Amino acid sequence: MLVSVLICTRNRADSLEITLREFFRQRFAGGYDHELVVVDNGSTDRTRAVVEACAAAQPDVRWVHDPVPGLAHARNVGLAATRGALVVFTDDDVRPAPDWLDTVHAEFAADPRIGLLGGRVLLAHERLQPVSYQPSTERREFTWPASGNFAIGANMAFRREVFDRVGRFDERLGAGRFFAGAEEVDLFYRAMKAGYRQLYAPAAVVTHDHDRTTIEQACRMEYGYGKGLAACLVKHALAGDGVQFRRLVRLVAGIPGGLVRRRGEAGAAGVRRRRAQARGILLGLAAAPFVMGAHREWGA
Repeated sequence: MLVSVLICTRNRADSLEITLREFFRQRFAGGYDHELVVVDNGSTDRTRAVVEACAAAQPDVRWVHDPVPGLAHARNVGLAATRGALVVFTDDDVRPAPDWLDTVHAEFAADPRIGLLGGRVLLAHERLQPVSYQPSTERREFTWPASGNFAIGANMAFRREVFDRVGRFDERLGAGRFFAGAEEVDLFYRAMKAGYRQLYAPAAVVTHDHDRTTIEQACRMEYGYGKGLAACLVKHALAGDGVQFRRLVRLVAGIPGGLVRRRGEAGAAGVRRRRAQARGILLGLAAAPFVMGAHREWGA
């Protein structure tokens, strides 16, 4: 079996260089072939040189140029460039464990019912803000009507047939767009609604050095994610999905409770992040009905 690994990047050459180095320190002992495709989403730094230097030593590495801004668009361009029956996604600031890809491959090989997978994502160091990570050690399976928001994009994988059946990432969502998040949540949900099972496999571990060390950076991320999440739910509600409509109602109803400090919560950082996400949700709700109508290629 060929496993395709896809990394999308933009102007993060130094971090990408470390990620590529750590990627090839894995064992690759699982009896499969692999390829690594790096999608350069319009970088102006030395990203191409970093990838080409890696490719000179590792012939299964390819650089793909995508000048159109947006993570979802870059992921879709990468999908078109990959050939594997499994497509594995990670980020340019991730450090995989030595058995990461072996574990991902083994999980799919062991259970043909699994169509999509999320793995454990740990913070690289204690100075990072507690965002964009998933530390759970509990192995779990999800089916529709699960929300799709348990796993995160820094460590996720799909059988290629999932994209053939439910479509690609919705390019109206995700980093680099106004609705700056939830494109993977949308795809997870669409896949499960189509009948695929999602596995959360905590043994598939990566470390995330996402460089957000200040509360202001964390709040900007939460704000963008709030817009994306609202847009994702509005999209499905407009298409007549009652499950997502009710989820949207609960999301909005829960906003007031998130604006105050919770019992036992130390400091105000959590409140600030939730308030930032709430502002994003409200703006997303206002804007999404005008742009998130049905689109066959991106599902609904």
